[in-house]
Amino acid sequence: MTKEHVVKPNITLVSFIPNLVGMEAHVLPYHQSVGKAARIIDWQHIVIFAPHPSVRELPSNWIPCLSSNDLEMDGNLLQKITKILSAFKLGINGANYLRNKILNNSEHTIIFLERFIHLQLLALVFTLLLIPTEKISVWLLYRRDTHKAKTKFIYNFLNNTIKRILQPDRLQLLTDSELLSKSLSNYFRNPVMVMPIPHTDVIISDIFLDKTNKIVCWLPGSLRPEKGLEVMKYLVNCVTEEAKKICVVVAKSSGLTSIVDGVKVELIKNNLTRAEYSQWLMTCDIVLMPYDSKAYSERTSGIFTECVMAGKIPIVTKNTWMANELYKYNLEELAIEWEDTERVILTILKVSNEATIKAKIVSMQKQYETFHNIESFSQRMKFIFEQSYT
Repeated sequence: MTKEHVVKPNITLVSFIPNLVGMEAHVLPYHQSVGKAARIIDWQHIVIFAPHPSVRELPSNWIPCLSSNDLEMDGNLLQKITKILSAFKLGINGANYLRNKILNNSEHTIIFLERFIHLQLLALVFTLLLIPTEKISVWLLYRRDTHKAKTKFIYNFLNNTIKRILQPDRLQLLTDSELLSKSLSNYFRNPVMVMPIPHTDVIISDIFLDKTNKIVCWLPGSLRPEKGLEVMKYLVNCVTEEAKKICVVVAKSSGLTSIVDGVKVELIKNNLTRAEYSQWLMTCDIVLMPYDSKAYSERTSGIFTECVMAGKIPIVTKNTWMANELYKYNLEELAIEWEDTERVILTILKVSNEATIKAKIVSMQKQYETFHNIESFSQRMKFIFEQSYT
């Protein structure tokens, strides 16, 4: 048979999203980028998700067929038992849609789950138990240091359960961090492939304000405790001549306020559109990431990746994945301790004007552009599929 007559397999990639997390997290832009990657290699992409009140206008391939019970909320013993029932309901929802709308129309179906807790993974197990699995693959993308969690044995058990349900080589474990890949591979005793971060398309736009008098430092997203809320409370209360040269841009929900002769605080709305997000990324001089070193020791940050892709300077916490990435490009001065606020202020002023740092960021930006993009993600998907069917 000639190349012209080779029939491509009919492949459907199904993103399984138990929690959209509103407009604040990566979930929406991430899976939109996954859909673009799927189209490049002629795969169909369907998203099945639990509806969220803050997310309304979505493409027609996004199907709100999953139950909206919050499996991630803490609770007592009785509530935990109830959540197992909710996970079963979620599994039934997924099975019903796959059985009625996907499986009969697709030669190969890939169920893709990322950003999940053990109960959501359990729901996927229930789904698989309720449908024929001869033509199904499951891809699980781990984002956190699950190998350190108290529930790590549950994830390992559920991974192995899925492996037994499926045909050989149809379960693929993925991550987007080289550090996590090594740790998770050791714990799960299975290879964990590193995937590119696909949602890195920065919209080049005009800036928001005149930056001539201030160094604009932006903290994207919601400033939660693990992302440095307490650190920033101290930083914006620093009163020095140097502090007056800095403007910190942060979401209103942070509750940060300016003080006389200190850092200027510019509060912006909590939920930015993608265009507004890109506009602030273009506006700022520096992206501040005072993230907790334990939470981000091996875990990636989409914000950090977008920052580098935009050619901006990130200042991060030592002993994090972000710091490890900067070390690869001899940018150690951008990984700091945050306790000494006056030193942090001086670091911000120093690095914002250093030509050598900006040159290194440009070099890093070029390397990131080569790997972290939709095309690269699509080729990695194609490789995984072909590897599992040969």
